[in-house]
Amino acid sequence: MKILLAAVIIFSAITQGHALEFSASLLYKVTSGKQTTPADVVIESSDTAGVYDAFNGSYTVYKNGSAVSSVKKEFLKGGNCFVRNGNYYLFCNSKGHSLDMISSKFEVYSSAKLAVFDPTDVVVSSGYAYVADNDNHRIVKIDLAEAKEAASAGRYGKERLQFWYPYAVAFNQSGQLLVSEVLNTRIQKITKELKFYEFIGGWGINQGQFYRPTGIALHKGVNLFVADGYTGLIQYFDKDGKFAGVLTDASGKKLRFGSVTHIRINGNTLAVVDAFEKTVFIFQLKEKN
Repeated sequence: MKILLAAVIIFSAITQGHALEFSASLLYKVTSGKQTTPADVVIESSDTAGVYDAFNGSYTVYKNGSAVSSVKKEFLKGGNCFVRNGNYYLFCNSKGHSLDMISSKFEVYSSAKLAVFDPTDVVVSSGYAYVADNDNHRIVKIDLAEAKEAASAGRYGKERLQFWYPYAVAFNQSGQLLVSEVLNTRIQKITKELKFYEFIGGWGINQGQFYRPTGIALHKGVNLFVADGYTGLIQYFDKDGKFAGVLTDASGKKLRFGSVTHIRINGNTLAVVDAFEKTVFIFQLKEKN
């Protein structure tokens, strides 16, 4: 019995010692005025980020919090996401019911239009864009070369491959697509072929549960970060989708935001778009395991 108890204690110590833990140190932040709606952010490097303002239809690049360039276009007003894909951008144009491909000179050179379309986020894999179609409760797969819909999956509901306001999307290292569902209060994981894989989370205020999950991002393609637009917290999960912790600052205090929309991760840099505070926060992530 003593030997068994000792083994349990040793195993427990090892497990605790290797628990996944993240903290975040603020690098800088960008706070805009009243007549703005920061909707998305592109992390160029740890000290440079581009902020998309949906109200003014502008994209402003900041270096360590200071603006270095800005572009304003009428067609950029009222969109939901602005994502870099190589040497061009993908724009979730909800007003135009389209996913627009925008050059580095901020000109639309291709556009995938659907009759009814409310894109809120996009991620690319193997020449296809996977888009959260929020109001229509589905995921749309778009052939970027042809600029047209290749497939779609989902409808309103609470079962497998059904959605209730899907908002953000991200691919993990295994090639599975993760989708945040605001009112189904969960993350639904599906394959590139748009087949159901599994659910993560569910409604609640306990650890590993969500109230209004919005922005999601993956750290190095493995650990899932989920922002909650209501509680203002960011939770993170291990490679198996199990709750691992709540994001804190370096002192261990939980980070809490006003109302997060998108979050983005590039390397160890985390960007958080807080619509309520009209602020984009840029953090350095530190992993301890």
